[in-house]
Amino acid sequence: MNCALPKIKLHGLLGDALLRSCNNRLKKIDYKQLVEPFRLRNENDGAWRCEFWGKIVRSAILTNFYLQDQSLAQQIEDTVNDIISTQSADGCISSYPEDLQLSRWDIWGRKYVLLGLLRYYDLVRQDKKVKNCCIRMLDHLMNQISSGDKVFTVYGEHTGLAASSILGAVVGVYRISKEKRFLDFARKIVNSGCSAKNNIFEAVLKGVKPSELGNGKAYEMTSCFQGLAELYMIEPNPLYKEICKKYFHAVREQEIFITGTGGGKDRWGEFWDNGVINQTASDYPGGLGETCVTTTWLHYCERVADITLDNSPFDEAERSFYNAILGAMSTDGSRWMHINPTPLTGNGKKLAAGDQILISCGSAFGGHDCCRAQGPEALALAPRMAVVKRKSSIDLNLFEPLDAEIDDVKIEISGNYPIEPSTKIKVFAEKEINLRIRISSFVKNITLNDEKLNFKAGTYFSISRKWQSDDVLMIEFDFAVREIASPDGAGYSAFMRGPLVLAEDSRIDIPDALVSIKHRNHNLVDYISAGNLMCEENTLTVWFKNNN
Repeated sequence: MNCALPKIKLHGLLGDALLRSCNNRLKKIDYKQLVEPFRLRNENDGAWRCEFWGKIVRSAILTNFYLQDQSLAQQIEDTVNDIISTQSADGCISSYPEDLQLSRWDIWGRKYVLLGLLRYYDLVRQDKKVKNCCIRMLDHLMNQISSGDKVFTVYGEHTGLAASSILGAVVGVYRISKEKRFLDFARKIVNSGCSAKNNIFEAVLKGVKPSELGNGKAYEMTSCFQGLAELYMIEPNPLYKEICKKYFHAVREQEIFITGTGGGKDRWGEFWDNGVINQTASDYPGGLGETCVTTTWLHYCERVADITLDNSPFDEAERSFYNAILGAMSTDGSRWMHINPTPLTGNGKKLAAGDQILISCGSAFGGHDCCRAQGPEALALAPRMAVVKRKSSIDLNLFEPLDAEIDDVKIEISGNYPIEPSTKIKVFAEKEINLRIRISSFVKNITLNDEKLNFKAGTYFSISRKWQSDDVLMIEFDFAVREIASPDGAGYSAFMRGPLVLAEDSRIDIPDALVSIKHRNHNLVDYISAGNLMCEENTLTVWFKNNN
């Protein structure tokens, strides 16, 4: 990732949501409060206040890369300087007192500080003091670990998965510094297997289910695989690629719900637990679908697409964006669900997350929740994933209205996707461009200047030509309602229209619904609009029991 990323403005559902997230959430954060635990190093209750600065700041930076809001830019600048000012002479930035460092969520929190600083370095300014701060932070952590006699996987929570997920940040520090000791440390983490229970990388190759990798903690585990994918991009070991592909397919086939999220088992919906089957359980004992899982799944889909150049990760990303992510955000963008409606078979409701530290530890911390911190990050990934510059192509992966500038190429997409079934694409370039278009299963027709083109669903369709200013590329989508049978013969059906999951809301009429359809005696609306009052009384249904 670097500052040569395409400049993209989304003008549809995702673009509007990104703007609301910026104005009503990210610009209203008390960033000084997020820094305070690092200045005081008083997090002695084993909590995770340490994660919020990095999570929120990295999402603010990526959001503002596309929105260019001057007020938010100043907030980012100020808080980055503030966090750097907490670094002690030994290089440490931690919210934990010295005698508790390396325990519980300490390494996890340091990871997020590094991710926030790395994103600043990549997308705002390649500031030497930021680079040096990251190097000193990581050197300090490596010195702390090497001074003990323990293996890496004994540190932190969830059998080592949480601490080991620093892998991606370690790769990032190597990327900007080219210091070999950091690459060696990244390899050491990979060789540890990331979990004290089993080596998750070796296990996935042997066909072990995601729910049985480590302790099954979905978000932390996926972050470890994401780190491996990022290491592959620097060190293209074919085994790393095979591991990452295996994990992607296993999670997609066994864990991801129809709405594009996953997670279950505990009340917060945070573990892989054979989610494809359990999503239709009307008596499921836990919650379903942590928003942090969705965000990390989106990150992982992006990385798998980078290393395979395949279109299927973006099929998954589209489903997640237009259902699990937009459906988890309050209409004004200020609040987010932690878990998705549970059960999905009726009477589930969307409830905004509360103050996670207050709920878990008894002391309030600014109303923050991990998913409230991660939701804006997921939204900010949408422009970056919509149009991707590759070595030999420009790939179109999302189709809502947008303007994109990639070097000297301009692309315009107009229409009202995914509400209206017709999209127009214009390309302006002085040279021949290979445009690759992701073909979903519901693409109906593609024409170039009214001439029909042949394509194959489930692939990229390539058009290589010197584009003329009057060229018009049209895509028509089949937005007829599709019935999806529940997995494993559970006797339920769900309904989709294009990428949108449809649901039945407890309200008779929803005047602001994006889509409203009467189908098979159900009053269906888009999942984004269903339950959007975010209260106990406003329930919804996604999976419907079939009548025998």
